[in-house]
Amino acid sequence: MIEPIIYISYCMNDFIEQAENITSLEKEVREELAELLKKRTFKKGEMVNHKGKISRHLYFVEKGLLKHYYYHNGNQYILRFFCDHRFVTISDSFLSNIPAKYSTIALEDSTLIYLEYDKMEYLCSKYHSFERFIRIVISNMAIMSIERLKTMLHENATERYDKFILEYGHLQQRISLGDTASFLGISQVSLSRIRSRK
Repeated sequence: MIEPIIYISYCMNDFIEQAENITSLEKEVREELAELLKKRTFKKGEMVNHKGKISRHLYFVEKGLLKHYYYHNGNQYILRFFCDHRFVTISDSFLSNIPAKYSTIALEDSTLIYLEYDKMEYLCSKYHSFERFIRIVISNMAIMSIERLKTMLHENATERYDKFILEYGHLQQRISLGDTASFLGISQVSLSRIRSRK
C-alpha cells in the first residue's frame, strides 16, 4: 500500500537547513520553498525512481537509506548509496526530461522530503540564490558520478573497498554484504577475502 503524500506547512525543516549549509537563502526563499516541499515515506523495498521513467523530483533523505542500481546481463550494479541528509535524484533524467537509465529503491523504511521539477524551475527563475543552490547540488552529483567512474576504472578491488569504508563505513551495519560486493564490482567471496585481511 502506497503511503499518502504529506504536505508540509510553513516550517523550517531539514531540507531547508541543508540548503542553507550549501548557500545562503533569503527569508522569502525559505518561506516559499517550505510551502512547496512535500514529504513521503517509502517502505523497505519500495521503488523511489523506476528505470525507463522520467525522474521529476529532487529528494532529500530525512531518514533512511536508498541505492541507485541497474541490471545488466542478469547482474546487479549499484552506483551509489544515499543515507540521512543527502540529496537524491537521477540527474540526467531530472534535468533533461529523459527516461532514467537506472532505478532507486529504499533499502530500509525511508522518509523523503521532495521538490517537484516544475516547482524547482519556478523558484530558480524567481530567486538567484535558489538557482545557485540547485546548480551546486547538481554539480556535486556530477562530480560524484565522475569520481565513481574513475574508481571503477582505475582502482583495484582492495582500493575500492578502502574507499567504500572511507565513504560508507558508518553504514556497514545497514548495507548487506551482497550490496557491498555489487557496489565494489566483486563477488561476495572476494569481498570476504578482502575483509579478512583488514
